[in-house]
Amino acid sequence: MAFSTYKIEAFQGMDQSRGAYGAAGTSPDALNMVCRKGQLMTARAPLACAPHPPAGCARLFQGFFRDAAGADRTALVAAGGGAVYALLDSAWTCLGSGFASDDWCAVNYRHGSDDWLILVNGRDRMQYWDGESAALTAVDVTVGGQSVVFERLTLIYERLWGAVTAGEPDRVYWSESFAPDNWELNPSLPETGGGFLDIATFDGGRIRAVTAAFDDVLIFKDHSMHRLNGTYPGDFSLTQVYGSEGTLAPRTVVHTASRLYFLGGDGLCVYDGMTVCSLTHAGDAKMKDVFARVNRSAITQACAALWQDVIFLAVPLDGAAENTHVVTYSLSDGTWALMSLAGVKDWLVRREGQEEQLLCLTGDGLFRFGEGDEALPGATWLTPVLPAKPLNRRRMGRVSFPIEAADAGEVTLTALSENGQVSRTAAFPAGRSAIRQRLRLRGRQLRLRVEAAGTAAFCLPDGVDIEIEEESP
Repeated sequence: MAFSTYKIEAFQGMDQSRGAYGAAGTSPDALNMVCRKGQLMTARAPLACAPHPPAGCARLFQGFFRDAAGADRTALVAAGGGAVYALLDSAWTCLGSGFASDDWCAVNYRHGSDDWLILVNGRDRMQYWDGESAALTAVDVTVGGQSVVFERLTLIYERLWGAVTAGEPDRVYWSESFAPDNWELNPSLPETGGGFLDIATFDGGRIRAVTAAFDDVLIFKDHSMHRLNGTYPGDFSLTQVYGSEGTLAPRTVVHTASRLYFLGGDGLCVYDGMTVCSLTHAGDAKMKDVFARVNRSAITQACAALWQDVIFLAVPLDGAAENTHVVTYSLSDGTWALMSLAGVKDWLVRREGQEEQLLCLTGDGLFRFGEGDEALPGATWLTPVLPAKPLNRRRMGRVSFPIEAADAGEVTLTALSENGQVSRTAAFPAGRSAIRQRLRLRGRQLRLRVEAAGTAAFCLPDGVDIEIEEESP
């Protein structure tokens, strides 16, 4: 009988691309566990913000305003239940009600000497708030004398761009230069006026989202993506981006200085300024089973944010009508994680000076994501099948690893094989300590599961050692 030690040197996130036979340090089945710089840690619960927005709010924005003296201030704005609210003097104040849709989109704009938070929802007239008025102000947008309402809005340079309009599924509009309330053509000076462009693809797709990135306006349809560049109408140039990815989830579009990401039909997709493809097609199928569980009929509920170099993507899984889980993808090291956090309605990266917070709006209220003292419940990490010589039977022995925690708690270790499973629960104190447990279980396909036995958050900073006894066949 030979003894060996299987060592997990560093944790590398979830990987479902190879089933149960992935690389050391990965997990095909993990929940509420994240990996950062090779360490495995429990995902932290969100921290409640006070006061919560009124019940039923489903969208969250931040307005930026500057007064006549040059002083800057910001305000949170929430929308839901047919109303729009602003957080003023620590209380939510209604700015308007009776709206037909809660699916608002917003951009900040400076109009003359005034700062506006401009909002559209595809059903009602465009609205704006100047940060001081007691109510929203409605704007009648007309093009060719006909009233137009947009569901999606973006800003690039001095123009607003609107899209997703009833009766015009292929059309994108732009406003007059420096005039967000005027979208009419200007026959005498067409280069400064508003206008529109139809993008027909003849594949059944319609415009779902419009955003500004990399000095271009990017238009997303069901199965395609289009790039419009130029600074004035006579200079505008439209190009279909090479690739076959589009989106049905307009609120999942996020971007860095050089890459843009969004949820497509095959999972998370990336656009590099020239081409677009899913990460799966690019060779990263680590979350293929999770993305296969996304409920396509509720995919418009999905929403995303980019914070501290990590994409946070809320998605509805397993037939759910609302978001049930959060998929995270680290742009710095390519690690994936899955968290159970039901009811995420919207994300907002709140900025105050150089400080940033990730806020999530759920059915239970407003929270600062990942800043709670406790771990999300049900944190678990399952290793792949431990490698072995063909036909050899083995027995798992002692499992040992250092652990760090701010509070005392318990961790459950389970050895699994085709012969069953054996579990042991060990307590750990606050600070740094060591866990050593014997898990005697025979089998050819041995695996180890690490679970939080309670809500005490912990971290495994230096990997795990698993003692294995090899038995000849």
